[in-house]
Amino acid sequence: MMDNMLHIVPYTKEHGDFILSCQMNHKVLEADKRYISEANNLCEQDLAFTGIVGKKPIFAAGMKRIWGSVAEGWVIGTQDVWNYPLSVAKAIKKDFAKVARQHNITRVQTAIRKDFPHGQKFAEWLGLENEGLMKKYGFDGSDQYRYARVF
Repeated sequence: MMDNMLHIVPYTKEHGDFILSCQMNHKVLEADKRYISEANNLCEQDLAFTGIVGKKPIFAAGMKRIWGSVAEGWVIGTQDVWNYPLSVAKAIKKDFAKVARQHNITRVQTAIRKDFPHGQKFAEWLGLENEGLMKKYGFDGSDQYRYARVF
């Protein structure tokens, strides 16, 4: 019998490579994934985790320190996240704050495409605040909002 439970494990480059090889969880994110050339760039010791169902990674999330106690937050996911939306959202919310506190991160920030309202709502649900529009900020020249949470 296959295990259909969501399990959280430490992130690895292989998880990221697999997720990026799949169709992303929203069509507007397909353009962005080609600019994430190396899944290993997302990996920072103990600051990232992967959600796995069975033996298949369906999402990964984490933070990459920019300087001092400031980090850039990120999430990548496959279409399969929509089969477990509440479990995925709760896992990210729980581990997001825990990881930040455990590693003395006082600010987590991220950029979310202006044309991706699902991402904006999710960031707000995680407790991030919209700090404003960054015009032509995206890899593809898209406008993006800066969201941040201070702990």
